[in-house]
Parts: sequence; C-alpha cells; structure tokens
Amino acid sequence: MNGKKSEIKMSRREFLGLSALGLGISLAGARPATAVRAASPDEVAILYDPVKCVGCKACQMACKRWNRLPNESTDPLRIYESPWGLSAITWNIIKLRRTEVGWHFFNYQCMHCADAACVEVCPTGALSHDPLGFVSLDRDKCNGCGYCTQFCPYGVPHLQVANLLTGEAKSAKCTLCQDRLWAGIGGPSCAEVCPVGALTWGKRGELLEKARARVTELQSRGMNARIYGENEAGGLHRLSILLDEPEQYGLPSVPKTPAFARAWQRVIQPLGNVAFGAALVGILGAFLFVRRKIRMEEVR
Repeated sequence: MNGKKSEIKMSRREFLGLSALGLGISLAGARPATAVRAASPDEVAILYDPVKCVGCKACQMACKRWNRLPNESTDPLRIYESPWGLSAITWNIIKLRRTEVGWHFFNYQCMHCADAACVEVCPTGALSHDPLGFVSLDRDKCNGCGYCTQFCPYGVPHLQVANLLTGEAKSAKCTLCQDRLWAGIGGPSCAEVCPVGALTWGKRGELLEKARARVTELQSRGMNARIYGENEAGGLHRLSILLDEPEQYGLPSVPKTPAFARAWQRVIQPLGNVAFGAALVGILGAFLFVRRKIRMEEVR
C-alpha cells in the first residue's frame, strides 16, 4: 500500500455496456404499439332480439347454473329475488326497459369488444382476446388490480373476493362460456336454453346478416330498429337489436377506450420499466465500480 487513494474511473465502453443491459431488462416486458383490433366474421358471437324476448330469465338462470354462481342473497326469503344488475356473481341479467315503443325486456352481459378497454389495461394478461374473438378470463393470472372495472365503458367486470382472510380479489365477468366453446360441447349456455330464440349464437358474420334482415323486417312494421355492436368498440361479439337510442338502454352510443387505458400498457408501464432499469444500472454500476476499486487496492 502506498497510502495514496486509488481513483478508478469507469470507461465509456463499460458504461454503455451496463446501460444497454439495464435498458434491455427494463424493456423486456414492454408491449409494442399495435393497431386497434377489429372483429372478424368467422369469430363467435351472440345476437339478442328483444322483440322475441318474453323475460322468462332462463338465460339468467342457465348462466348461474353453468358457471356455479351463487345467488345475490343468502337469505332464504330473498334467494328468488332478481339481481339489480351485473355483478361479480351475476354475469347475465334481464331488465325491463322503457323505450319509445313502450316497456320491453332487455338482456345484459359482457359485450366482448374487439377493441376492449379491459384487455388494454390488464397488466397480467388475465383478460385477453381468444382466437374465437371473445374476451377470455384467466383468473389464475388476475392480481386483483381492478383496472378492468374502472375502464370498461359498459361497467361489466367486477372484483370478487377470493380470500376472506387476505382480502385478495379476482376479476369476474361473462366469458361467453369459454369452457364450453373450448371443449366443443356447445355454445354459451344463455343462448342454448333460450326457448324463444331471442338469444342465438354462431359466427359473427352470419349473425350480422340475420340481424340486418330482422331490422329491415321490424322497420317495415314501423319500429325504429337498429343494430348495436356492428362497429362499436371495434365490433362487439354480443350484437343487439335496439328499438330506440342506445342511451335508452343505458348503453353508450360511442363506447370509447380512454386514452389513458391505451397509454397504460404502451407508455406508462414501459416508462416505469425504464426507470427500474435505470436504477438497476446504477446499482450494478456502483457494485462493479466498488468491487474493482477494492481489487486495485488489494493489489497495491
């Protein structure tokens, strides 16, 4: 030891190498910007015709039965009361609506948007677009962040407490009976049991043709009929025939994915990763610098 302090400087090449390493790590999980998804004619969809609906709620009960969803109330005197709206344990519901043609029933469930805000903001991939077109849900991947519940323009996803002790929650919503479709044993249970054909399922292109013909027929009878879901949110996989403006049904006329939702996966999260990468570079650089300095001191 010569008693002099040793000054070790990191070379430009070492600094650039470490920076590249940290940046590569930080961007590894970044999602590249992609074009807005559009629905395909060959994808699976549901068509709802409220003129045919008699409000029997067979669809509502079939959904609960197939998905093993409990009643809204555990009170034996109230278990047969109809739910007020969609929730973590009610994914399909019939409600009475008043439109310009008077009172009639209307069915609500997940719209399975092609351009789905819930998919855009999901940080774990729990919500994703199935190759068949619908928005699938993998609850094992869900971390309970609740972003999907905040950004869906239809208010469909809800958080369901999965662990009472820890308060852990999971997202819950209609999956278009994805297990039935994957197993090839049939389509959505709600459409399978509808006794009057108000709910039907099949290829989206074929259902659109059927809906257009039905709208023409209803218009010839003096009804202000229209298709909802043909183009909204990139095209919905739950198509509906409306007899009034969408707002009369509690539906947005122009459903939008908020700019923040798109920015979340494509800008905000990657920036957070970059910040983490920069911190990692600093820590790693400091460690290597000190380690090298100690070695140089030992040599002297």
